[in-house]
Amino acid sequence: MSPKRTAAAEHVEIPGICFIRQPDGVRRCTLSAGHGGDKHRHFYSGELRNGFRVGTSWPRRPGETQAD
Repeated sequence: MSPKRTAAAEHVEIPGICFIRQPDGVRRCTLSAGHGGDKHRHFYSGELRNGFRVGTSWPRRPGETQAD
């Protein structure tokens, strides 16, 4: 028997990661869920510096959810 679904189909949260989508883009925040600060960040994008990606960041918006 499969477990009973408890979340609405239009809203599913991914535990442990913020996952808020970048406005007008496809990237999602890779910081931990409930992170502080006024910006979201995707660490796996952006230019290379010393062999590492610098990432992309964007401001937090009021009322945003993972399911946007």
